[in-house]
Amino acid sequence: MTPDLRLIRYFVIVAEEGNVTRAAERLHISQPSLSAAIRQLEAQLGVELLVRVGRRIEITPAGELLRERGRELLDQADAVVDEVRDRHEAGASRLSLGVSPTARYGVAQRLLVACTTHVPAVMLYTVENTTGALLRDIARGRLDLAITFCAPDPPPGAELLLLHDEAAIVHLPSQHPLAARAQLTLQDLEDQTILLAATDDSHGFSNRVLSAFAAAGIAPHTLADPYPDLGLQAVRENLGIVIYPRSAFPAELPGSAFLPLTPPVRMPFHLAYRTPPKTSALRSVLAVAQALNRPPGSDSPETVKG
Repeated sequence: MTPDLRLIRYFVIVAEEGNVTRAAERLHISQPSLSAAIRQLEAQLGVELLVRVGRRIEITPAGELLRERGRELLDQADAVVDEVRDRHEAGASRLSLGVSPTARYGVAQRLLVACTTHVPAVMLYTVENTTGALLRDIARGRLDLAITFCAPDPPPGAELLLLHDEAAIVHLPSQHPLAARAQLTLQDLEDQTILLAATDDSHGFSNRVLSAFAAAGIAPHTLADPYPDLGLQAVRENLGIVIYPRSAFPAELPGSAFLPLTPPVRMPFHLAYRTPPKTSALRSVLAVAQALNRPPGSDSPETVKG
């Protein structure tokens, strides 16, 4: 009996994760159901694929072969499905694009305008979320693309394409004593309260700020931002100041001052996606994104692989 693709997919995910519990979470099924499916697959093939050694699982030689060839088979099947769907769309394709709130005014608008100009047949549907949540959705296949901010390493099977690398500014109330300065240093901020992200899903930003202070030999006073608005309300209430990209804020923001920081603290925006990109629509958007941030004299921008 030839097993169906569902059972092969289940086994390949278990083999990739090396753990039944993590594989069950990734597949969104219960652990007992997944274990039963693996036993069913072994019975259909008449071979042992996994061996339990204490609390660990080891893949048998037959299992290693199925993991390698099974992944190839699944990728081919997914490619066929994508091709059929692409043809059904008759040239117009839909992609889901996650956006970090930090990117909504600057980076996201640049990418959307460029895609409208160069790939008008591709329809991008956007949803906002934190960088950590966006990367999880990319890993689970719930999003096609995601614009991240100060992202950590990408999840396995995904890549980060650099879209924009911006020198952060200091955002503080316009009546703040430091607001009259032409520019600020980290030493100028030693006695100030520095607002950081309140959730682990944005820890890449917080780590970048803290690392800059640590490199300068400064242990800053910090406060987890009590509002989910990039520090806008907290700065307005004089709870602290924010080191953040200027592009994250509207062009006009009464009551706020934005000062350059020297030496600069750079904060990157990346486009996350699963590899390899399987649809022509996804490849087209990636080509547009690459053109937005191609370094002078380079054939391709920086990418980070998971």
